[in-house]
Amino acid sequence: MSESHQRLMAEISTALLPRVPELSEELCDRVWAAESEISDANTLSRADLLRTCVVHLTQILGQLGSDEPLDMRVPTDNGRERALQGIPLPAVLHGYRIGTQYIWSKLRAEADRLGEAARWALLERADELWLGLDRYSEALQESYRSTVAERARRSDQERAALLHVVLTGATDPERLAEAAEGLALPRFGRFRVVVADPEGELDRSERRLRALGVHSVWRRTDDDRVGVLSLPSRDPASLDQALSGGRVGVSPAYERIGETVAAVRLARLTAASIEPGTEEVRHHGAQPVATLVACATDIAADLAERVLGPVLELPEQDRGPLLDTAWRWYEHGGSTTETAKALYCHRNTVRYRMQRVEQLTGRSFANPKNAAELFVALQTLRLR
Repeated sequence: MSESHQRLMAEISTALLPRVPELSEELCDRVWAAESEISDANTLSRADLLRTCVVHLTQILGQLGSDEPLDMRVPTDNGRERALQGIPLPAVLHGYRIGTQYIWSKLRAEADRLGEAARWALLERADELWLGLDRYSEALQESYRSTVAERARRSDQERAALLHVVLTGATDPERLAEAAEGLALPRFGRFRVVVADPEGELDRSERRLRALGVHSVWRRTDDDRVGVLSLPSRDPASLDQALSGGRVGVSPAYERIGETVAAVRLARLTAASIEPGTEEVRHHGAQPVATLVACATDIAADLAERVLGPVLELPEQDRGPLLDTAWRWYEHGGSTTETAKALYCHRNTVRYRMQRVEQLTGRSFANPKNAAELFVALQTLRLR
């Protein structure tokens, strides 16, 4: 920019600076009338908006007549403040567009008053001016979004701390009550705990449950997802469908939020009782033997080795069919015919394999005690 044009721009902005209080009032009225999400906000008063207009106009007009770049601290501070006030970003940006158009109209009017040379000086500076105002808007957006992200992180941390109190228990009843209140959970009601595989989508589960009128709070770890569900008087008919996806264990219903710790344990054992690699929503008590095995994995593993040791020592091509046939026999209620259908083989093949297991283990499927030991051992293998 030439020295003469620089001088004229300084003259334009200098002429407007004394009018900042008047111009700020007019700009404030325009934004207040044009953007309802600003004027209707409980967190932002007209006085606050007027103060913002004064700061912005003073800074912009003060720097137009110099070679100094616009100070981005003003929009940065404003973006953070509006984010903390909960004003929607589109509403804030709309206000900025109104302000940008207003400033340009006043600059043009003042340049027209000063004459042709001032108009040319303003036009020469126009691209730079609009670019600077765009950068203003970008600085505001970046500050706004980073503030929202920071608040979300803090909110997540606070929720995680409150949920930790509920999930692990608190000796102080008041602390537990405060944690439940902070999570919008009643102290007394109808609850269930859900434990699921860590890979599932928490947002999807929450949305599905919310659609059923079920409030839920969740914690994700590397090992699992744990949710506390606040339910209506009865389980919604499609509750299991809302929870579906991977292995999902559901605790019994309970009525006091202080009982959550015990429910977490039961839900976690129930989830562990589901075979890896399968998808099932299982309620506690549905498969008691599998849950018992999950509850004492070391003891169950030792039992499986003792009961099925000779079978487990066979090569995979021999071991696999024997174990699979025995398990299917239990699944089909001890029916050789149904087991054969499930395996697409002849009944004699099933009988042969069953006899082979009996010979190797020294246990008979016809003996209730032996059959129980074999079943628990096979169940243990399925959960590995």
